[in-house]
Amino acid sequence: MKRKYTILMSAIIAATTGFAIAKAPEIERGRIDSMVAQVLKQGDNTPHSTQKPDGAAIRKNVIVQLQSFEVLKNEAFKIGLNKDPEVQNQWKNLEAQFYASQYAAYLERNTQVSEADLRAAYDRQTNTVKLQQVQFATVAEARSAQELLLKGLSFEELMKRYPNPEQEFDEFIFPQQLPPELGQVIAPMTRGQVTADPVKFNGKFYLFKLAAVERSPEAPPFAQIKDQLTLQAKQQKVQEQIEKLLKENGVK
Repeated sequence: MKRKYTILMSAIIAATTGFAIAKAPEIERGRIDSMVAQVLKQGDNTPHSTQKPDGAAIRKNVIVQLQSFEVLKNEAFKIGLNKDPEVQNQWKNLEAQFYASQYAAYLERNTQVSEADLRAAYDRQTNTVKLQQVQFATVAEARSAQELLLKGLSFEELMKRYPNPEQEFDEFIFPQQLPPELGQVIAPMTRGQVTADPVKFNGKFYLFKLAAVERSPEAPPFAQIKDQLTLQAKQQKVQEQIEKLLKENGVK
């Protein structure tokens, strides 16, 4: 699709710059400035390019493109395409998509993220955890074991009473490496905490203890990825706002 568009624009530019039958359409300065800014922004997204953008050439090309669009739009109007139902349906869909993306961008620009939010996000991405666990065949057995903990039995002693081969695993892992159903349980826990309720997993019931939390030795410094964390945090907040808005308006 992009290649076809490029070929079409090349043909348009070649045709409109080769000769002039009438005065080209006048394009508002604001429209030109806006499109030039978009082109320059796309260039900023290619940091490995060593060529400095030619502002004058870009502006000239933008003017030709916009003039070409206006000529073709006017021709489309002359033959009644603006009144064709299918064309109107496609235009309404494009218009809705455009404004939706603009609203999302507006939310992102105006969303604030605190230093505490960024530090929490950094911890989630860079901290590793060490888990201890005890396995039970039934939820009743797990509840009974919880009673022992409440009476003062240590989790390590409980592990000795209910041994299983998986308890030999004693490595730090990222919470993201856990199965989603376990990751959701472990995420809000703090070091030394034991799961409040037995966790059902693969047909068995578990009690987990978050034995240790440690920063991954490969984790980049906070300052190095702060901008990335900021963008991610903003996008997360925007997504939550949009989901809330959609739900309030009956969209599931």
